[in-house]
Amino acid sequence: MNVKEQPTLNHFKFAWKKIAAIAIVLLIGGYQWYTQNNSDDKPALVETGTSGPSADESRGLKPATSKGGNTDPRKTSNATPGFPTVGPYLEPAGGKNLKSPAGLIYTGGQSEHRSEHVLHHANDIPDRDGPHGVFDADGDDVFRLVDEAYELIKHHSPQVKKTPAESGKTEYVIDMKRKIGFLGGKTGIQKNNPPLHKIKLILADNRVITAYPY
Repeated sequence: MNVKEQPTLNHFKFAWKKIAAIAIVLLIGGYQWYTQNNSDDKPALVETGTSGPSADESRGLKPATSKGGNTDPRKTSNATPGFPTVGPYLEPAGGKNLKSPAGLIYTGGQSEHRSEHVLHHANDIPDRDGPHGVFDADGDDVFRLVDEAYELIKHHSPQVKKTPAESGKTEYVIDMKRKIGFLGGKTGIQKNNPPLHKIKLILADNRVITAYPY
């Protein structure tokens, strides 16, 4: 009986050895596949001639852009309701002239353009002697605000005070009934930069000489 059981036992041992060998081969192959596909040294694919989207763009975000303008913490955005919200607000009007939708003309002066002169009042000048009216608005919003004041002039609003000036110019002080800027310069600092609600607008017909918070 012992002679008959021996071949069966040997066959059983041989089968286990074969299974163990196959298992070892599978383990080694699986390990090699894993290391090849998850290695930190795996080279990145580079597409020549084109640039792929940035990380922000791939998430549906627009690339960040720098925006100029005043960063004075005392200033706040003050776009005028009812006026366009996209620029450029001023349009060419022949030569160096620019025209606003309300009909104001900004001419090219000897030293600087009148539009640039008005925009000087979108920034404080702390070391400037005397008062300096500073708009809360920036860029096109300044011209929208001046247009709003000019519309009050054209409609003979009681908010407008008119004073004839020299050389055919006219000086207007328009009460905008809300804060539109603050008093800057050395005088403004001495008075703790009080808010301003009026605009002084000096015109020669419809040509802008200057405009600033007052």
